[in-house]
Amino acid sequence: MPSEAGDGGQVAEPAAPRGWWAAVRDQLGLEPLMLLTGVILIFVYQPDAAVAYLSTRDMLASRGWSIILNFHYYTAYLIFALVMVHMMRVFISGAYRATKKGLWQVGVSLAVVVFALSITGETLHWDERGFAVPWHVGEFFEALGLQDVFNWPHKGLLVVANATPKLLIIYALHIVVLPALLVFAMVLHYYLIKLKGISMPYWLSAGGRTAPFSEHIKAWAIYAGIILGVILIISIVIPRDAGPAPQNLSFSPFYGAAEGPGGLGITPTFPISWTHGMNRFVTIAFKLEPDIWGTVIGMVIMLGALVLVPYVDRLRAEPRGWAQAFDLRTRGWAFLLIALFWVTMIIGTVINAVSPVG
Repeated sequence: MPSEAGDGGQVAEPAAPRGWWAAVRDQLGLEPLMLLTGVILIFVYQPDAAVAYLSTRDMLASRGWSIILNFHYYTAYLIFALVMVHMMRVFISGAYRATKKGLWQVGVSLAVVVFALSITGETLHWDERGFAVPWHVGEFFEALGLQDVFNWPHKGLLVVANATPKLLIIYALHIVVLPALLVFAMVLHYYLIKLKGISMPYWLSAGGRTAPFSEHIKAWAIYAGIILGVILIISIVIPRDAGPAPQNLSFSPFYGAAEGPGGLGITPTFPISWTHGMNRFVTIAFKLEPDIWGTVIGMVIMLGALVLVPYVDRLRAEPRGWAQAFDLRTRGWAFLLIALFWVTMIIGTVINAVSPVG
């Protein structure tokens, strides 16, 4: 199997155009701009449960700030989508073989951080949908009997003064802890790519020319810039509203409601929509309460499947063609695990759409 690794930081180029494939593969340029727009939003957003919703609503009503917030929002969707595309490209091409198992695990950690950023980012909107995140965190602690240890009973969130410290914790995770982990994982990921070489998919052939790794970085940045231009246009022409205010605010349409966000039919957006769907699934199929166990079970299945993939794949080297890539005699267990990952996500997403209330 030809590799793009060469001497002195030189990497061989594929014969086919490499730009869009590279942009999809490594999303270079997206994460830094996500961080930049996030830093800008810090100067306006107020992480106070009494005013956070109004802060978001005012930004979305402002022509300039709405573009920045929408750009941040839509880029997050794209990053998650590209992470999934890249993951499947690496899986099908068996690029985690031999000494690259660690590179796959770093990629899995990146996917986990991106998912966590999606969860915390949705919380910071602090509409009823965002309010659902700390609500479910409280339910999780209560299921483990730890609500007093962490001072996080979910009903306590109905009092604004109790909700603000929880919002601040999630805010700190979103703007400090998770970005730091993202940057660390990205640097480690690109370092390992340069050290071990970029595995060329079997559907591309080496063009014979070598080029400095920096030239590939430049190409990734150019094509990522084109993608970002499209996101900018979408951010300008597709408006968003702030959604319904959280039920702990007196002007919320859900103020005083007996049910939590899920019971009111307020469900999370993709890519975390599968969490509520899994909650509904374990309740409908197994009568399991509290339903937050659906999210926990789903996370364990999906993360466990991804972590184990390179260790059950019996392919000795990267596949040289489609027949080897889809040979279930050697890759059957790996395909079963990756299918388990997608089936869990799809089941949760579909149930979230067809049975949202609960």
